[in-house]
Amino acid sequence: MLTIYDEIQQLRIELAACILSPSEREAAQAEFAKLLAEQAVIDRQFDALIAEKEPPE
Repeated sequence: MLTIYDEIQQLRIELAACILSPSEREAAQAEFAKLLAEQAVIDRQFDALIAEKEPPE
């Protein structure tokens, strides 16, 4: 099973290096945008958890 990060990296490669039909490119770009948004939510949640913890003395 691929993680969101892995899927993002794979789509980056496909979009940059592969010859895709217009419909394939559109689908890949839509999936790429969706995954980036999901990763951003996860990153913000992680940052919030870290910010809640006090730094060690």
